[in-house]
Amino acid sequence: MERLAVSPTKSALIRIREELEFAHEGKELLTQKREVLVMELLRLQEDAQQAREELDRQLEEAYRAFAEASLQHGIDGMARLAAASPEPPELKIREHSVMGVVVPIVTASSAQWQPHYGLGAAPLPADRAGRLLYEVVAKLLEVAELETAIYRLANETRKTLHRERALENLFIPQYRKTVKFIQESLEEKDRETLFQMKLLKGEGR
Repeated sequence: MERLAVSPTKSALIRIREELEFAHEGKELLTQKREVLVMELLRLQEDAQQAREELDRQLEEAYRAFAEASLQHGIDGMARLAAASPEPPELKIREHSVMGVVVPIVTASSAQWQPHYGLGAAPLPADRAGRLLYEVVAKLLEVAELETAIYRLANETRKTLHRERALENLFIPQYRKTVKFIQESLEEKDRETLFQMKLLKGEGR
């Protein structure tokens, strides 16, 4: 590890010591940030796993209902009913910050199944399939929100860890070595000055 190229002066020693102290404080802040990010990641990963499992269950149920309705009502009939289905919910995305990382909050304007046909216009399996598929949308939004947050937080965690390690393994050791060099140089100068003063006193006798 090479030291910094600075002159061994008292002013340089004061400056390098201040920067070294600042680096220690920065490393501590990065460590705290990384720990908070990791805790949030673990929480979100658990939520995401549960949401994915629920989504898989809902999709399986919805596709089974759709297949049953298609056999009973035909593909053309299902297409006509689909045209009378409600519009997809309007999405609203807002953001909030977790340790400086912007993560999305996704909400839908409506999550209720309200088709535009009468009660007798569709067989029960077709209506059930439409309702189940519509409900899948809400779970898809939840999974998308969680996985986007996880991706962004994981990316920031990697960056934070990289900065933390750079301070710990490169910057701080380099500054410590520089402080030691300046201190030793100044001490050597003090010894030389003291020796010269003793010589001068000896010559003046």
